Amino acid sequence: MNTFKYILIALLFSLPHLSWAATEHNTVETYLSASKAAGKTPNSLLKESSPYLLQHAYNPVHWYAWSEEAFARARKENKPIFLSIGYSTCHWCHVMSRESFENEEIARYLNKHYISIKVDREERPDIDTVYMAATQLINGHGGWPMTVVMNHDLEPFFAGTYYPPETTVGRRGFKDLLIEINRLWNEERDRVEEVAFSIAGRIKAEADESAFGESLDKSIGHTALQQISNSYDEDFGGFSSAPKFPRPGIFALLLKQAESNNKDGANARLMLGKTLTAMAEGGIFDQVGGGFHRYSVDAHWQVPHFEKMLYSQALLATSYLQFYRIEKKPLYKNIAKQTLDFVLREMTSPQGGFYSALDADSERPDKKDEHAEGAFYLWSEKELIKLLSDEEMKFARSYYNVYKEGNIYSDPQNEFQNLNILYVSEEFSGTVLTKKHNQLLSSVKNKLLGQRNYRPRPHLDDKIITAWNGMMISALADAYKILHDKKYLNAATKAAEFLRDKLMNKKTSQLYRRIRVGQAGVEANLSDYVWYVNSLLKLYEVTSDKRWLKMSINLSEKQNELFLDESNGGYFDASDHDSNLLFRSKSIYDGALPAANAIALSNLTELFKLTKDKQWKTQAEHLLSIFAAVINNNPSATAMGLSVVLIN
Repeated sequence: MNTFKYILIALLFSLPHLSWAATEHNTVETYLSASKAAGKTPNSLLKESSPYLLQHAYNPVHWYAWSEEAFARARKENKPIFLSIGYSTCHWCHVMSRESFENEEIARYLNKHYISIKVDREERPDIDTVYMAATQLINGHGGWPMTVVMNHDLEPFFAGTYYPPETTVGRRGFKDLLIEINRLWNEERDRVEEVAFSIAGRIKAEADESAFGESLDKSIGHTALQQISNSYDEDFGGFSSAPKFPRPGIFALLLKQAESNNKDGANARLMLGKTLTAMAEGGIFDQVGGGFHRYSVDAHWQVPHFEKMLYSQALLATSYLQFYRIEKKPLYKNIAKQTLDFVLREMTSPQGGFYSALDADSERPDKKDEHAEGAFYLWSEKELIKLLSDEEMKFARSYYNVYKEGNIYSDPQNEFQNLNILYVSEEFSGTVLTKKHNQLLSSVKNKLLGQRNYRPRPHLDDKIITAWNGMMISALADAYKILHDKKYLNAATKAAEFLRDKLMNKKTSQLYRRIRVGQAGVEANLSDYVWYVNSLLKLYEVTSDKRWLKMSINLSEKQNELFLDESNGGYFDASDHDSNLLFRSKSIYDGALPAANAIALSNLTELFKLTKDKQWKTQAEHLLSIFAAVINNNPSATAMGLSVVLIN
């Protein structure tokens, strides 16, 4: 890419933003109030705090939270357990709720023949891990909403994702599925139990990835780069076919390799630069308001799945900041700033903690009370013509690829007809804007942002998750270190203090997973500890304030107490306090988020550098040794862990 293109994008992202906002995001309380006013009868989820569970509190399904009460009732009434796992900003979770869980006929059948449990995967990733393993084993893929049926030992014998309510050609409907599973439960129970036992055995056997006596191959860095190169899309960037997800672990490994002045370093810089640039120009990045959507449904990064997750903002801002250190081009700096500023503006609580996510769906601006995916972000040509002057519209049509029939070609559900998503068109790639074009772009963008701020806003999941806040604090500390803007340090400090005061027991250093409406709860898992420790170490690096180092040591010691496998080494992803879990995973593989053991390895390495206490070095070496065989076998899938120890 030539210099002109970076100038163009720098100008785009340096345009002023209008002040925040004429309307506020909806939270789950809006739904609860409307349901109560309509005279609906709540189920037992009404007493829960999770926004996802509360979204289902007025379903006619007699939902339970994950609890011994539900398990005991299933045993007493000899019914199978129907488990539904999702999260509050999940588009297809909303669809299945609307089609099936609000369907009186389906609800009656579920209530008569099953005990139904709802789980928020963001509050209980340990439960999600168990049943996602089963879903992937049975189907070859996973997703949400997760649809699982299990026996009284909580062993799954059926698992899937979204199902439509009625059977269609080539696809079993949810209602018929429930009828068939109930028949099998009552007429072929031995077969059901055999399947459940077999599936449980398989997923338990694969839950622990640790081994003994290995060391990293000397050529592992080169092997990793070859493996990443084999999956690299030379045309559009990224490391898979559609759908395309950002890959923070791979980005971290490429960043480490990009610092080398050899052939591998040049290759790493090329792949990472093209990918980050393509994402920045595409619809996966919110060209008007800043911040990243969760993933792209197409190969071009143009059509996103419209959720905005806090962890996406944190991890991607970090990637752009770190690449800006290597490649001093304004694009990377400006994307990072736009992303962080979006979080500070729209996802930050008054107390300083960061909210979890914004929904993919919202009320359509042209059809009141009708919700659709991406409604907050998409534009019809008709609306743009009404909003912009003739000259502005002519420019916007070319710059953003606006068409009367819409510009969204990946639309399997026919949701986006005659709508346009904003992304930098190929016509303007690699060109420099004239002074006149700059003026037009500034005017267009300000008008669009102003109009959008009056649209009905997506649902805000306002729970504050310790791990995701740790990621954001780390990103803000990096931003202060690299960009020298004090507002990022102030935000990071305020958030770290919020977690300390509201989500940590100061006497025991034990953490909670989340807080919402002032109520802290759910036992923290490994990811919460390692990311909070990581953020405290980053804060100590940029402030030299010893309270952050002391806290990081105390939390690391508590982490050892709760999660360290004393017999075999490595950290379990969850504590042993929930006896109903089929297994505790111990993983170094990256998923949507980097492996928690990889972040633990980074923290232990940094603690030794800062304290010279050899216990941290010994722990880091042991942790690496038990996962070395897995890393050697599949370095691109364990990229975050490898990035910590790779020597250029």
